[in-house]
Amino acid sequence: MCDIFTNVFPDLLALCLALAVPFLDVAPIPLHASGVKLCIFLFGLLFLTGTISEGQTPLAAPAPAPMDEENYVPPWKMGDSKEGTGFDWYVAPAMGISMISDTDINQFSGNTSGTTVSSGAATLAFNPGFRMDCPIGAKITDWFALEFAPGFMLNTIQYIEPTNGSLSIGTQTVSQNGQGSLVGDYYQIPMLANFLFTIPIHPQFTITAGFGVGGMVSAAQTTSLQGVSLEGSDGIGTALSFAYSGQFGLDFPFSEKMQAGLYYKYTGTGAQDFTGGNFFQFVQNNNGTSTQSVEGYFLYRF
Repeated sequence: MCDIFTNVFPDLLALCLALAVPFLDVAPIPLHASGVKLCIFLFGLLFLTGTISEGQTPLAAPAPAPMDEENYVPPWKMGDSKEGTGFDWYVAPAMGISMISDTDINQFSGNTSGTTVSSGAATLAFNPGFRMDCPIGAKITDWFALEFAPGFMLNTIQYIEPTNGSLSIGTQTVSQNGQGSLVGDYYQIPMLANFLFTIPIHPQFTITAGFGVGGMVSAAQTTSLQGVSLEGSDGIGTALSFAYSGQFGLDFPFSEKMQAGLYYKYTGTGAQDFTGGNFFQFVQNNNGTSTQSVEGYFLYRF
């Protein structure tokens, strides 16, 4: 105990013992209520004085631990440090429908089994078809992702419409702006790099929009024209062209690693030169092909 307690305690004890008790002479120590209260008060005051002099406050809260200023990270930057640990990789297979706009070609001509086919500029029309994509991506930040997205599209050809002169198949003729029955398949294989941006608008779903650039492998295989068989490789042509896309969709996350969604995608190509088949080796599509798709997807994060 401090020096104050040592010096004051004997005098305080003597004072308490010397207090007079007017109505109880037999008691050698103070039993009067006021005397007892005075002693308790003095003992308490002495205790508080001693502890405060030692630098201790009984009711004070313990001092907080010193802050490590060198390694301190503000709460609003916690997310940034988490993002810096690595990319969020995922795969997002998608399936849906593809619809190719009517496509202008420069010519459609050649020979098959002794039958001559001749046409100038014409328009190809397609039936709705099937599309699938399998993007493999990395979520760089909470709002931006980068994908490599290979895909596959298949549409059947509906008809050919000559737009500059008539179309002749042997002894048959399709007049200008008429429709000739053309049976065949049109394949597209896009290989795109997608740049996607996520817009959080509600805890239960988000909006994703983006664009893509890359290449497109296209192939057309025709089997008959106006009932005339196009044998062997006479009706096959391929082309490699520049491709681009834009998309917009809704995402519905249902766990930390999985989400599903629906999106619209537009895919276009540059000019196409088909080669390899008698009918298509000189065909040029100067305006490219335009395809609109609606797909549903499932995303899984690694």
